[in-house]
Amino acid sequence: MIYQAPGDLIVIEGLEVNAIIGIYPHEREYAQPLVLDLVMEHALGPCAKSGDLDLSINYAQVAAEVAAFIQAQKAELIESLAEAVCRFILLRFKPSAVTLKIVKTHAVLNTTGVGVQIRRTQQDFQED
Repeated sequence: MIYQAPGDLIVIEGLEVNAIIGIYPHEREYAQPLVLDLVMEHALGPCAKSGDLDLSINYAQVAAEVAAFIQAQKAELIESLAEAVCRFILLRFKPSAVTLKIVKTHAVLNTTGVGVQIRRTQQDFQED
């Protein structure tokens, strides 16, 4: 788990996405593997009580749409990509907050990966 918060969480761990990412010319030629962990803060009580998935956030839909979004971005900086993904999730799926970790698994030798982790809330994008 990448993040613990008081309250309810929807978790997607180890989402693998191949995408163009990086600032160097060799990084712009071929997609490289990224691994994402994301945690969405969202009240789950209403869904649990009613059995109505529409009162929750469909993690399969999030995973599919986030993967497509990342592949379309062809981002240069992982920091910029993380910000864009958080914004996308918050505006599209409406959790109260999202914590996202993105790791480039082949970027630096002798590591299992390097990357960033950020947390954004609905308030961070209210003025967009």
